[in-house]
Amino acid sequence: MRFAPFILLAPLVALASTLIDGIAFKVNNYPITIYELTQLQKEKKISKAQAKRLLILKAIKHQEAERLQIVADEVAIDKQIETAASMQGISRDKFIANMISSGYSYEELREFYKEQIQEELLTQRILSTNLKIIDEKELRKYFDEHKQEFTLPKEVVVVQYAAQNDKMLAQAINNPLIQTPGVNKREERISLSGINPQIAQMFAQTKKGQFTPVINNGGASLSFYIKEKIGSIVMPFDQMKPIIMQQVVLSRKDAILQEYFDRLITSALITNIRD
Repeated sequence: MRFAPFILLAPLVALASTLIDGIAFKVNNYPITIYELTQLQKEKKISKAQAKRLLILKAIKHQEAERLQIVADEVAIDKQIETAASMQGISRDKFIANMISSGYSYEELREFYKEQIQEELLTQRILSTNLKIIDEKELRKYFDEHKQEFTLPKEVVVVQYAAQNDKMLAQAINNPLIQTPGVNKREERISLSGINPQIAQMFAQTKKGQFTPVINNGGASLSFYIKEKIGSIVMPFDQMKPIIMQQVVLSRKDAILQEYFDRLITSALITNIRD
């Protein structure tokens, strides 16, 4: 019985050694495993240094989302999965079954969309802070130099498709010659002057003979089939100001995000455990 403590302790020592050996480095005490590092190298066919940089960036984004209390809740994840299924014209259950048959577990699928949503929300938060530093002079300059972006049809002739959910609408869009139960169709002629500038841009950017992206309006899902575009007009600066502001920020998006995360990486505490 004198050797019992050693017998009990040995597995614990071995386990502790395995856990320590499994960590490649830490980012502000957030562990990155050797497995993660080697897997990323294989998947992307990149060097160890490049894989390390990407994993550091991933950890920094995760920590920043936590700091800003950005959370993708279960409802948002479910909605993202349903949207992905609708885009393929299949049910949510069928979409999940297809992903599982491709080698993903249900938990991995939800984790993927959770990370995607949180990164989108984090990006929006970072970019929104830059809206405040754009002055009127810069907006006017962008408008004058990119007037073609704000030259829209005077009118559009559309067929509005309306349904109570994205699934029914997706079925109608994928089979436009068939009358889908629960989907209402109505032809309209719409003047783009005076309407919401985002909606006006959507009509302008959607090609003739195609459907617009799906939008939600009072609980209904809508999409518009573009039958015809009539005339052209340069939209007024004041009406398009929100769009111009977004365009200016988007034109700087990569530089803004790189500067933001480079600053966080520079100040991060990187602790190498295993080379």
